[in-house]
Amino acid sequence: MKNNQRTIITKRMLKEGLLRLLKTKSLDKINIVELCNESGINRTTFYRYYELPKDILNEMQAEFIEEMRESMKKPQTEQDLEQILIYLQDHSELVTLFIRYNSDEEWTDMFRTLHHDICDVKILKDLDAESEELFYTFLAGGTYFLLRQWLIAGMDKSPKEIAAIVLRIINKKTIF
Repeated sequence: MKNNQRTIITKRMLKEGLLRLLKTKSLDKINIVELCNESGINRTTFYRYYELPKDILNEMQAEFIEEMRESMKKPQTEQDLEQILIYLQDHSELVTLFIRYNSDEEWTDMFRTLHHDICDVKILKDLDAESEELFYTFLAGGTYFLLRQWLIAGMDKSPKEIAAIVLRIINKKTIF
């Protein structure tokens, strides 16, 4: 248990140190020595858990996405989706870092799962499995880039307004 607690504390210190450094410089300009000094951790300890500073950010994103997935428990209404958007907005600084430094794939996968849970099945009744997957890919990518634009560009829309836009799109009875 003591080792596990020490690991948790060490990783938290490295994550906090990385976030402080990211406020003043880009990820590719942060070196391990600088990160270790900022975090109060020696390099040997750093290498026990990570190879590069980017690995820390990847781990943070994976943890964040897992939290998001846990909180999504089949949203069905605009209010449920609004809660997810409030969560994203409340953590927009962190989400912006994830978007800036990581691939879009995990985010679109998360939104694909969300759309599977909340889409009106009547829309898909005439689609084969491959077309259905393309439909969900389209929705997931659109949702991701909508959120990306909303959070990074700092658009003046509330989570409720964004939820209404997303639900309007996914509940549309005809595509074209």
